[in-house]
Amino acid sequence: WAKQQGGYAGYAHSASGLEVHPQNAARRLLAALDTNQDSLLVPAEAARGLLPEKFESIDSDRDGALNEAELMASHDRVSDQLPNLAVPEMNGVGAMEICVSTAAGVCDFISAMDTPRIAEWNMWYHILNCGFPLKVSGETDFPCMSGDRVGQGRIYVQLGKVKRIDFGAWCEGLAKGRSYVSDGFAHALEYTVNGVAPGFGDVRLAQPGTATIKAKVAFAAETPLTVAQGLQTPPGGKRWMGDTVNLHAPPSKETVPGGTRLIEIVVNGRPAASKEVPADGQIHELAFEVRIERSSWIALRHFPQLHTNPVNVLLAHSGASRPSSNSGARDIG
Repeated sequence: WAKQQGGYAGYAHSASGLEVHPQNAARRLLAALDTNQDSLLVPAEAARGLLPEKFESIDSDRDGALNEAELMASHDRVSDQLPNLAVPEMNGVGAMEICVSTAAGVCDFISAMDTPRIAEWNMWYHILNCGFPLKVSGETDFPCMSGDRVGQGRIYVQLGKVKRIDFGAWCEGLAKGRSYVSDGFAHALEYTVNGVAPGFGDVRLAQPGTATIKAKVAFAAETPLTVAQGLQTPPGGKRWMGDTVNLHAPPSKETVPGGTRLIEIVVNGRPAASKEVPADGQIHELAFEVRIERSSWIALRHFPQLHTNPVNVLLAHSGASRPSSNSGARDIG
């Protein structure tokens, strides 16, 4: 409906339903792969599906088979990791149909910055790894999901030098990924790969080589001491960081001065380089050199406060990620 009218479409409060329930996920694997119904997965059975970790890492008692408790423990471990291969519940009001709608060409973006960050970014990463040019946008969804205030999750779109903001041009910039998302306390004022900024084209390499990344970043000199900003670790673990919908720690109006923030260069969802910068309200220029062996997307992030849209680096005869393709298939199934 939105696309038929010439609009841009995406999902709100994306991670509502993308959380991992370790017991349910373990039982789904057993139901799908346990061909002899003995409540165990041997290597031959496990090879038919997508495990959250390598078989040997899950098999904690080293008996050559995976039971429900081991599968539960594995899903619980990877729920705090980004990216991960745990299949979420897909039972909420967030980006439930995104694997299908993106492939059908009717979804332009996934929203982030208001629900748990790992679940938001993990789904986005896997779709990018399948070769789809899905962009990320920022949202708060006040007062429906978050009852605090507007502006907890934001998107900053690069419009260039303009005399007035044109909403149509802003929407087009969002859909093309000329932007970054943040909580308002973290900023990527510039970000390029081999001189190309997100949404302004791809980088093409004839053969594997080095990509040069340059950025200008800034972090507020004072930051709220909250789970949403990643300065408190909730009892449930890192998987809940960034969430503005549910209260995972006692409410606080306290702010934290200074400190450092870890900037990571992410290649196909995994950190490839990093540097720490001070949170001092100043602009810091950064440069990285990253080796690229196959077609990749490259973005800049600070978990859980900041993420740029990616720049694609394209090499000939290089395709999508098989684990991410399998993950998407399992999400749909």
